[in-house]
Amino acid sequence: MMDLLSGGALALQDLQTFHKKLDKEKQFDQDMVRNIAYLSGEIGELVSAIRRLQKVQSLSEEIEARDQVGEELADCLAYVVKLANYAEIDLHEAYVNKMRRNLKREWRPKTNDSS
Repeated sequence: MMDLLSGGALALQDLQTFHKKLDKEKQFDQDMVRNIAYLSGEIGELVSAIRRLQKVQSLSEEIEARDQVGEELADCLAYVVKLANYAEIDLHEAYVNKMRRNLKREWRPKTNDSS
């Protein structure tokens, strides 16, 4: 299974294939609602890691904090990929379609005006 991770640049489809095999091999919980809860926990850990990164005082602290942010982002991505698998969604296709729609959208800048 490590072969799936050693091929250089990976497409979203590669990540989805990896997680399908990993879930089967490790018999991970595939309940979607519980996995959303697990993702929420990982997002909390990511927030803590980013707060830590924002407070670094030295290069060594920054390197360590960035590594932690990277790990937490990877955990979040893993749960998103797993959720896509459980819902039988091609994440690459869904992402491309959504970004195409976003390119056509217009966002209004947020203002602090409460009127």
